[in-house]
Order: sequence, then C-alpha cells, then structure tokens
Amino acid sequence: MSFLSRGLLFCAAVAVALSAFRLPLPAAEPVRLFGDATPLKWSERMARSEMERRGEGMFHGGSPRARWGYETSLLGLSLLHLGERIGDEAMIEYGAKTAESFLGADGLIHTYKMEDYNIDMIPPGKVLLFRYEKNPSPHLKAGMDTLIEQMRKHPRTSEGGYWHKLRYPWQMWLDGLFMASPFLAHYGKVFEEPALFDDVANQILLMDKHAYDPKTGLHYHAWDEKRAQDWANKETGTSPNFWGRSVGWYAMSLVDTLDFFSPTHPEVEAINDVLRRVADGIARWQDPATGLWWQVLDQGTREGNYLESTASSMFVYALAKGINRGYLARETYLPIVTKGYEGIIRDFVRRDGGETISLTRCCSVAGLGFTMSNGRPRDGSFEYYIAERIVDNDLKGVGPFILAGIEMQRLLATKDSPVAVRGWGDYERVLARIQAPTFPDRDFDITQFGARPGADASAAIRAAIEACHAAGGGRVVVPPGEWTTGAIRLLSNVNLHVSEGATLGFSTDPKDYPIVPTRWEGVELMNYSALVYAHDEENIAITGKGTLDGRADWDNWWGWVRSPGKPSPQRAARNRLIDLAETDTPVAERVFGDGSFLRPNFIQPYRCRNVLIEGVTLRRSPMWNIHPVLSQNVTVRGVSIITHGPNNDGCNPESCTDVLIEDTLFDTGDDCIAIKSGRNGDGRRVGVPTTNVIVRNCTMKDGHGGVVLGSECSGGIRNVFVENCEMDSPDLDRALRFKNNAVRGGVLENVFMRDVRIGRVAEAVLTIDLLYEEGPRGEFMPVVRNVQMENITSTASPRVLYVRGFEGATIDDIRISNSTFSGVTATEVVQHAGRIVFDRVTINPEVEVRGLNSVPPPTR
Repeated sequence: MSFLSRGLLFCAAVAVALSAFRLPLPAAEPVRLFGDATPLKWSERMARSEMERRGEGMFHGGSPRARWGYETSLLGLSLLHLGERIGDEAMIEYGAKTAESFLGADGLIHTYKMEDYNIDMIPPGKVLLFRYEKNPSPHLKAGMDTLIEQMRKHPRTSEGGYWHKLRYPWQMWLDGLFMASPFLAHYGKVFEEPALFDDVANQILLMDKHAYDPKTGLHYHAWDEKRAQDWANKETGTSPNFWGRSVGWYAMSLVDTLDFFSPTHPEVEAINDVLRRVADGIARWQDPATGLWWQVLDQGTREGNYLESTASSMFVYALAKGINRGYLARETYLPIVTKGYEGIIRDFVRRDGGETISLTRCCSVAGLGFTMSNGRPRDGSFEYYIAERIVDNDLKGVGPFILAGIEMQRLLATKDSPVAVRGWGDYERVLARIQAPTFPDRDFDITQFGARPGADASAAIRAAIEACHAAGGGRVVVPPGEWTTGAIRLLSNVNLHVSEGATLGFSTDPKDYPIVPTRWEGVELMNYSALVYAHDEENIAITGKGTLDGRADWDNWWGWVRSPGKPSPQRAARNRLIDLAETDTPVAERVFGDGSFLRPNFIQPYRCRNVLIEGVTLRRSPMWNIHPVLSQNVTVRGVSIITHGPNNDGCNPESCTDVLIEDTLFDTGDDCIAIKSGRNGDGRRVGVPTTNVIVRNCTMKDGHGGVVLGSECSGGIRNVFVENCEMDSPDLDRALRFKNNAVRGGVLENVFMRDVRIGRVAEAVLTIDLLYEEGPRGEFMPVVRNVQMENITSTASPRVLYVRGFEGATIDDIRISNSTFSGVTATEVVQHAGRIVFDRVTINPEVEVRGLNSVPPPTR
C-alpha cells in the first residue's frame, strides 16, 4: 500500500477513533515471568502478605514489642516505593505508619533514646523524609532534626567514622553505613547542608579503607580502631569473616546514597569505585549452581554453611538498582542479577495458599561482641555465623525482596540502561553507545522505478523504498539531476542516498503531506508528515553529497508564520493545540492539517532506532530541519544546514537517547542545535527525557544559539557533551543557552562544554534564562545544574554570563575553568543563582579598566 493511501486510511480511522484512544508511549519490553509472575507482582504479593501477617503490630501501640528501628522502617520504605509504583494509597499509608506512628505532634519519638547513640535508630528518618517531600509538616521536620542532632553528637573514631553504638566503642560496622548514610545524604539535599555529603563520603571511604580485603574482593563485617575486641585482628582491626548480610547492607547503602549526591561532589567518583568493588565481590562469590549467596560468602559448601535469603535479596536489589541508575555496566551484571532473582523465587519463596507467600531461609540476626542467648560468644567466627537462628519472613529480608522486585521490573522492561554521567570521564562510555547503522551492498536507483527529471518522482521513490525494504535493505539512490517529490516515508533498513550533483526538491503543496502522528513544538498531535518521515522503523539513513531542498519561502510555508499587516496564520491553531494538550484530549483527537497552518518539519524519525543522516545539504526548510523524536541511537554527521526561514532550527533531538552530532555546519534562522523533551503537561505525560547527546567538531554561524537546551524541556534533559566547535557570527546570539520557565519545568543537568572557540556573539557566552515567556508563573520549578565549561575562548561578546532565575527555581553548580573571554563590553547579569565558580578564568574588557587607586610605576 502506498504512503499516501496509508495516510488517507489513517485519517479516516482517526475520525472515528474512540475518545479513550491514545498513541502509545515507547514500547516497553515484555517483562519475563519468574514462576508465574513478574518481579513487580512478586513484590506486591510479598507486601500484601506482610501487611496481612503483621497488621497493626508494626505500629506504636499496636504491639508491646513495637519499636522505632531499622527493621520496621526498612519494610515501611519498601512499601512506600511499591505503593507509589503501583498506585496503592493504602500501602503507602501503611508504610508511612512504620515510622510516623512513633512520632508525636511535637516531634517526640516514642521508644527512642538519643543517649544510646545507636546508629540502628536512624533509618526511620528515611520514611519521614519520603513523606516530608510529598507534604512538608513541622512534626516530621522535628523528628528528623532529632536524628540529625544524634548524628552531630554521635561518637566517632579518630578519623571521624561513626561508632556503631555507644556500647560498641571505636567500632565501624558495614551495617552502620546503611543505617545513617542514605538518610544524611537525603537530608543534606532537601535542606541544603552540603557538609553532610562530605561527612557521608568520609564514612563510606573509611569503611572501604579499613574493611576491604583485596584477596577475596569482599569487605569484612566490622573494624575496631583500637584492636581491643576479642574478635578483632590485632594487626588490621577487622573481624575474621565475610558475613553475607553485612556486605548487603554496605551495597544498599552505596546505591541509596548516590541517589542524592551531586555529580560534581569531589568524592562521588571514589564512591562509585567502591560500589564497583563491592559489586565485583558479590559477582565473584555468587553460587554458580543456584545463583544465590552463602551465609558466609567465601565458604561455599563448607559444612554448616547455607544459602541465605536476606543477603541474596539485598544483592539483587543493589546490583539491579546500580544498573538502572547507570552506576554499573548492564552487560556485566544483568546475567548475575537475573540468575540471582531466579534463585530467590525458586528456592526461597514459599507459597502459603492463594496469593500469600513467605520468604524462607532468613538469618535472624548476627552481630559482634557480647554473647548469644545460649552463651556462645558473638566472635565473628564461621561457627558463630552459622549458629544464629534461621527464620521465615525476617523484615531484613522482606524489605529488600520487595525493593529487588521493583528494580528488576524496571531493569527487564528495557533493553538498555542509562549511564550515570558526572563529567568528561564518562564521555567515552556515552560515545561507545552510539553506533551508526550499516546497510547491505544493494542499490535501488529511483530511475529504475519510473523517476524522470522534471516530473513528480514521488511514486518512483516510494516504490524503490518499498522494494528495498522487502529485499532486506540497501540504498535507494537518487542520481545526479533535479528531482521533485512530495512526502517521503522511510522504512526499516533503507538508506536514502542523494548522490553528489543531485537535488531533491520538495513540493510546497500541503496536500502532498499526509496526516501522521507527530510532535509540533513539543506537543503530540496529528498533523502534516515531515518532508522525510519515519515511524517505528529501525536502521534508516539519509546519506550522500547531494541537496535536499524544501523550497520554502514567504509565499508558501514561511508565510504561515506571519503575513505583512495581518495576524499570524498559525497562531490560532498553535493556541488550540496547547489547550487540547492541557485538557488531556487524546492525541488521536488533536487533528490538524488543512487550514491550521502548522508547518511540517524537514526530516523527522519518530520512535525509531538506529538513524543516520550524513553528508547531505539541507536548504529552505519549512520549519525545524532535523527533528528526531522518541528515537534512540541517532547519528548526524557531515551535514550542511543552510536555511534562514522562521523557526529554522538546525537539529532538535527531542526525547531521544544516544545522539551524536558531528562535523556539521549550521547556518540557520533559529537555534543551531536545540535539545528538547516535550512541552508543559504533554511533555510530562509522555515523560521521556533526552539523554546522552554528543556535539563535536561542528561550526555554528547564524542562529539564536549555538547549543540550546529548551524551551520545550518538560521531560528533562541530561548528559550533553559539546567539544571542539567553532561559533562565530554577528547574528549568533549565544554559545550555550538554557531557556525554561515554571510552566514547562524539567531538570536540565550534566552539560559539559570544552575546547570551543567563539568569535562574536550578540548576548552572552552562557545564557540561562528561566524567565523565558511565562517565567515564574507556574507550578513546575525549572532546574539547571551541573554545567561545566572549560577551555573556552571568545573574542567579542557583550558579557560572559546572562543568568536569570527566580525564587524557587534552581540554578546551581555552574563551573567555568581555564577560559579566556575578551572584548567584553557590558555588565554580567546574575539573578537568583546558586554556586557559580570561576577557576583560572580571564575576562578582558574591550576597553581597559584601571582600578580607582591604580598609580603609574615610579620613575627612575
């Protein structure tokens, strides 16, 4: 069926679509079953089983034994996360009560004694913080402040490490890192106490320094600075064995703490190194037969040792979350966590009837010092660890089991995982993810399908594309000459090759562009196809040294923006589209096209994978030139974009992952590169950020900005690298620009620029404008953070910085280093900004300025 016929049938279908119809979000992978359920379902079964088993006994007053402590809050926190994930308010309230029920209206914590200085009493603070961020309350803050006061006074080792308890002097345990570190880091982020991050980093690194054993790749359970305990090695101070759950506590502490650390913190990479060491140790000692882990990790099948469920659940949770957050390499650890989770479900989960389940083979407790109830010393020996009771449904296993299912569901629902990006050290990992597609050595010349110079070649091009696709792929070749076409739709495994000397000119008749699913200025709708369009295709390309000419001018497409002396023809439709999106009208009912004057883009791969645009020249685009949407693995290389019409942005990746733009010339009527992720409520509905964008070796001439983030950025943008570019034109306004407001919202973070040479720009080298259009008049506070510029030179700019925020918005961690800015003529603009750091920066004004007290050198 032809592209035009498909388009007409689609339009007819849209006209009778049900109001509930919505275009699908990017398809998630079907999540495999473990036994008869997905990981998320197993978590839900365990959560409901525990809520039924324990009832009110978890809460203050519900049982004489109910206590404020880490065990109940670990289950509580897991219920909060699961309840939020599946939309169960009752589960959320139950989880919250594991801590909140112990908290009085004045913030007094029942059953808690600060004077014990017991680090095990800190984890319920994580539940309070979770709740506080949703609904700030003075009594929650008072309770958290009590815990913070304990930790400010908590006894420490000589290097500042927290004692595990007052009655365990000079001792640090792996357990204690989980108890305090995530809470302190979270508190530090919410209440802006950066010193807490330094303290937490110190705790983590001290434990690694003193407890790590390079021979096994594992960490000992504990360390005694004074070597005074009977269990302590008299030379190293470490306990004698590697207890599974203690390593699990440490692993969970690392992935949970990193949630809150700024990527610019000086120790964040060191913490990641610790996590990788811990993960490697966990992987090394996984039981090859079952995928599970032993009570004493390195002792395997030694008599009395057993495969233990709490440590196994912690390990799967920590590794799966590490992959999901980009801290750990997916290809390395996915087989390990999958096998581990299989083993947990197979060997540790018992069906108790219906949907009720239990977690078996849980070590009840283990510690160091003092004695067990039977008089055996807790001496850290192998014999001690295997002697502790084995029980069902211990909360120290149930909570991690629930969390593990949440992370496994997320992990298995995608084919890929993110890269945690902190700076240029992660550049190569991001670059390695982007691979241009290749095609079979097979050509389909459009003249073989009836194309003739001077005649409409649309049908011939369509037939060649369909034949190439049916044959398994290759090149559809546009030979030298002048060719005319309407809309082109690419199919999987097709490379549209525009030969040197060929010009492919596009019709300016809107009737030649079918109505298709698309995005227009960040909002989903049904509108004109791009001049070259693809939807849900894989391995597609536009290559060659020829020219694609959109033939736009003020008598056709460009005239839709404005007409002399008349209102903008497109304005009414633009406003109607925004209104439809904000009232949550289904996308299939947002039908535009004839009479709406919303111009098509030039090239738009929509929901595609493995895209290459290389070598061609683009001229006279109706609107945005290259606009990949919801696509992955996109390469734009060696393209020349020369077009000065309205909104003629050069390349606008939107809600895309893994994009490389290199060796490309931008001479445009708007932003050269504008990175986007959807507008306002519609962008939040789709909720797909743009991540992992590399721009290198490009030349930016005319345009509003060289590299721009926004303004349609409601889904967020992160991990952008820009290097070795030339930017120079009196009609180029900024080099690096962020534009956002409180209606769009979105987090823009991890943006790195280096080795960029800037000639003349009209406004500033760096512009961060959060007052763009609606400015502060909205509920979605914009965030710009972790922006690093180094080795930047400019020869003529009014100013270096034009930075405007407002109360409630975030502009933070802006760092410029090793850079020289000359010819500066105006005052810097900085409003409502956080940390802006200049390191080895020179700013030379156009006219030399002398200090008020400057005097000439003495004469001889």
